[in-house]
Amino acid sequence: MSFLQINNVNIVGLAACVPPDIEENATLSIFEKPSDAANVIASTGIARKRIVRQGTTASDLCIPAVIKLLKELDWDITTVDCLVYVCQTRDYLAPITSAILQDRLGLRNDCYCVDMPLGCSGWIYGMSNIASLLSHGAFKRGLLICGETNSKNRSPFDKTVKPLFGDAATVTALEFNTNAEPMFFEFGVDGKGFQAVWTEYGGSRNLVTKESIEMKEIESGVVRRGIDMIVNGMDVFSFAIKVPPRSLQNIIEHYKIDTDDVDFLWLHQANKYIDERIRKKINMPAEKVKYCLEDFGNTSCASIPLTIVTRGKDELKEKKVHLACGFGVGLAWGSMYFTTENVKIADLLEYEY
Repeated sequence: MSFLQINNVNIVGLAACVPPDIEENATLSIFEKPSDAANVIASTGIARKRIVRQGTTASDLCIPAVIKLLKELDWDITTVDCLVYVCQTRDYLAPITSAILQDRLGLRNDCYCVDMPLGCSGWIYGMSNIASLLSHGAFKRGLLICGETNSKNRSPFDKTVKPLFGDAATVTALEFNTNAEPMFFEFGVDGKGFQAVWTEYGGSRNLVTKESIEMKEIESGVVRRGIDMIVNGMDVFSFAIKVPPRSLQNIIEHYKIDTDDVDFLWLHQANKYIDERIRKKINMPAEKVKYCLEDFGNTSCASIPLTIVTRGKDELKEKKVHLACGFGVGLAWGSMYFTTENVKIADLLEYEY
């Protein structure tokens, strides 16, 4: 088991931005009849998602969120020492999108910028990375940006993915503080399951070919290209109901966390049925687990901070104790324990075209 404790870092603010266009699952053309859509909504808990328009990237969504949060925190952009950008739908294969963001946001040229192409566990992994950078005190302020435009690399004619994934961008601001309560982490990865959620073509292993960009019917209701992401539902389900609760139990036991003292459990918004299984396995009361997937779907690495912004804004003004768990593509997972107090949470922004 991989455990990590990080000291001297506080979460001081969060913000999120989503596209204004709403896609209702009940009216998706991929369903043959309304009852099919109703069954998917009932089983996943996802009723609708936000979808970007052509030409808009995750980095576009993050810009207004960063600007809004910096204003709320009264931070000058030149005081930001490091930026970690977590995204699988980056602007380009090269260069890193964080370099583009450095210019667009007006960050200093000596700002530490790095991309992390992680998916559903990305906020947890990103937090461990940026908190580690800040914990030594050489860097004082950092931004963790987690964004995804899932609609760009999933087939609109694939009923196994189309109802599930939405687009969003989030930013978490962190600051060096020697009085901060420690953050605890637990991580894991099982690469044998890499084909549970994957895109076969488009990387260096399998280059884009003429054949890989042709739509093909795999089965009834599943039409996609080789460059579209594939989700093998049963493999993901089997992983998600077993590994994340074990990860949470590991961190609870290793750091002797009293779950009665935990105010919130933030779970990756993959599927409400799966998340409820996780909640019940660690005996967490229902009122301590918040959901935003009904309105935003699975937004991959953005899902945990998006849930905090949209469902925890009024409750994080006072001191709160949290557990969080992200899990999915990789197959990778990570759990986190952290404390917040007087966190600035900006109102949810809608991207303006």
